[in-house]
Amino acid sequence: MVDFDKLRTQKKKPKVIEPTEIFRRLPKPPGINDLYTSQAEVLNAWFLRRMERDIVVKLHTGGGKTLVGLLMAQSTLNETSEPVVYLTPTVQLVKQTLEKAKALGIHVVPYERGQALNDDFVNAKAIMVGTYKALFNGKSKFGLRGDPHPQRVGAVILDDAHAAFSVVRESFTLEVDADNDRDRYESLAGLFRNAFKQTDKLGTFDDVVSGSEYSVLEVPYWAWHEKLDTVRQQLRGDSEKYALVWPLLRDNLHLCHALINRRSFTITSMLPLVNLFPTFFEASRRIYMSATIADDSDIVRMFDADPALVKKALTSRSLAGVSERMVLIPDLMPFSFDVQEAVRKLLDWVAKQNFGAVVLVSSDPAAERWADVGEVAKGSTEVEALVNALQERKMFGPVVFANRYDGIDLPGDSCRLLVMSGLPSGTSSYELFRASSLYGGVTITRMLAQRIEQGIGRGARGSGDHCVVLLVGSDLAGWIAKEANFQFLTSATKAQLEIGSEISKEVGDLKDLAQTIKRSLDRDQAWIEYHAETLAELVDETKPDSVSFLMAAGERKAINLWGDGYLEQAIARLEKVIADDAVDLQTRGWMEQLAARIADRWGHKERAEELQRQAYGHNRNLTRPMVLPPYRPLSVPGTQTNSIVREISGYRLRRGIIQAFEDIVANLDKNASANQFEKALADLALLIGFSAERHDTNGEGPDVLWLLPGKTGLVIEAKSRKKAKNALTKTEHGQLLVAAEWFAKNYKGYECVRVSVHPKNKATKAAVAGASHALTYEKLAALVDDARTLLTSLSESQLSGDSLVVECERILSQSSLQADRLVATYFVPFEESE
Repeated sequence: MVDFDKLRTQKKKPKVIEPTEIFRRLPKPPGINDLYTSQAEVLNAWFLRRMERDIVVKLHTGGGKTLVGLLMAQSTLNETSEPVVYLTPTVQLVKQTLEKAKALGIHVVPYERGQALNDDFVNAKAIMVGTYKALFNGKSKFGLRGDPHPQRVGAVILDDAHAAFSVVRESFTLEVDADNDRDRYESLAGLFRNAFKQTDKLGTFDDVVSGSEYSVLEVPYWAWHEKLDTVRQQLRGDSEKYALVWPLLRDNLHLCHALINRRSFTITSMLPLVNLFPTFFEASRRIYMSATIADDSDIVRMFDADPALVKKALTSRSLAGVSERMVLIPDLMPFSFDVQEAVRKLLDWVAKQNFGAVVLVSSDPAAERWADVGEVAKGSTEVEALVNALQERKMFGPVVFANRYDGIDLPGDSCRLLVMSGLPSGTSSYELFRASSLYGGVTITRMLAQRIEQGIGRGARGSGDHCVVLLVGSDLAGWIAKEANFQFLTSATKAQLEIGSEISKEVGDLKDLAQTIKRSLDRDQAWIEYHAETLAELVDETKPDSVSFLMAAGERKAINLWGDGYLEQAIARLEKVIADDAVDLQTRGWMEQLAARIADRWGHKERAEELQRQAYGHNRNLTRPMVLPPYRPLSVPGTQTNSIVREISGYRLRRGIIQAFEDIVANLDKNASANQFEKALADLALLIGFSAERHDTNGEGPDVLWLLPGKTGLVIEAKSRKKAKNALTKTEHGQLLVAAEWFAKNYKGYECVRVSVHPKNKATKAAVAGASHALTYEKLAALVDDARTLLTSLSESQLSGDSLVVECERILSQSSLQADRLVATYFVPFEESE
């Protein structure tokens, strides 16, 4: 019998190292004849730059990243004769990569738990494929810093690097579960009760620990530093329970956030401590395979990559891999209908035609609200089973996935209708903490843009694939419609949204909407050509945002310097970032708080306190300092008309402001949390042309402050959860009087109107509240209705510029929302209860 393997090995030939030539010599599985132009472009460009330590390779979703990564891995193996490891976020993606490599004849071996590293990998005869957690864990078989013989490699290929950030963070996160380890949870949380008392957060702290409040609290860093030894001593006894994490954190607790929520006490490193893994940190080549997201700076922040190299990401102008997507936003269509009900019927209709129908939502509770539509995927095992069933066409759904914006692939008929419901949100304690800390800043806007794009990419997975995407929910529609947010999306996504916007303007009713979707499903030639031509016209090259790289590199460098003991240099690095005027206030405060944390650990208490006051002054979502910074009064508001027109002009799709409005006023409800209600009240003021802020610092300021043109201030205390039968008490009115005194001190020359949001305008005799006003639930509803009417009229107007200002003046002159009529119309003097 002819031994073909023997014939191959007998031939003396140098190993091929050019990746395109490697591909040319490989056997081709069915369906693969040649490389896409985009694949060839980035492979050739990488080969010229392969000696650079950090290289980002960006291809459109479905553009063949896996093949490109495998060819780079094989090229490195052939050239360096050093081991190569290929990492993916999930076990499912490991399996897909192994199958792809096998079909191409590339020798790969899987990482196997409980076994030594494969000899073929160690001897550089095969590429090892595993998850990120296979490498990044406290008992890593690849070795930790300080081990005598950590595994050296020639390259680490990081597939879906943009989707791996939360996965990698998990490797540096220790969670004490409140249900399964209640004693330890309460013991750790109890260490810091006094710290929350000092910062007037004791009520919130007690509610969180008791399980009645959903907030995520960060332990003030000065208290954390004082108790590090006690925390370490408590956790040492449980070290086996946290065996994969504890070795990474035990000497680095000072470099961690401590977070408390109702479910867990969480300790997570500020940034992943990737320097603890020589296999990764000392690799000659680190290749980050990424989808074409707009912002790559998190690769610097998470993986300590060189920002100068990451900025030079390898991309292709080819549209290969860009799937055909009809992206529609029903909430912004020019006719009124029950969007949720219509979407449910469309999902059912598509599934009955034997096309996959899928819903993506942000959380498990959100998924349950779709349970009447289809099957809700719960847990990783069930998610994988349902994904496989869709891919194999054993079922068509609808299927509902919670927080699966990446890591699942639904090509072809497995998903022809994809519904994204609601704005994506974080699920881990850290993600929720960071989102709340940086709320309103560009950092969170970038994160949301990336999540939305990842979600849209779950359906169609490459050239020749197609999908209809419906973006539903007032929060998501409002976000997409806002010009400032739209700019953070990639060029291809913006182009497809522009296409969808033009289509939406032409949709006249529900029947028309169904027919439009059907044209994609039926492969209507006119639609196909319109999409292809318009996409080619609108897609352009996205330039890296230098400010985001400045912030990411500054934060990462500062933490590295701190970890190495260079505290003064770490603070100086942060101050350099803070000095840049382009850094938004929320991020400026975040950086100043990090500098304060370092100074406190250093023992420079006064410097730490001053930095923390600056941080809190820039970003009031951060930890309140023990000594408060001077209050900065709001600027005098401009004319109400100009302010309203400015808000409307911030939306590229004007109906988006109505969706944003509806998302806001949904929380002006007695069932909303105090935090949600107060935020909604402040946001509503901005939409109707006033200045506003939430304050309530140290019991002095009001819950919410509205400033009206003409030097009038509404000092508002929100008693939104009171029962209708309960009158305003003396104590509650006393809080309002204290807030009014604070206002008089900080806003000299202003008229003060004292307001309590209250079910009825009834107060006890002892309250003596006759000179104060109630915003009753009934009057609040009337205010909301009038605001809706005003904004709807303006958003549906075709006017712009000065003409829109004139129209706004005309409507406002006839509305009770006009500043000089507002108080008399909606705010009712308190009366003594019987």
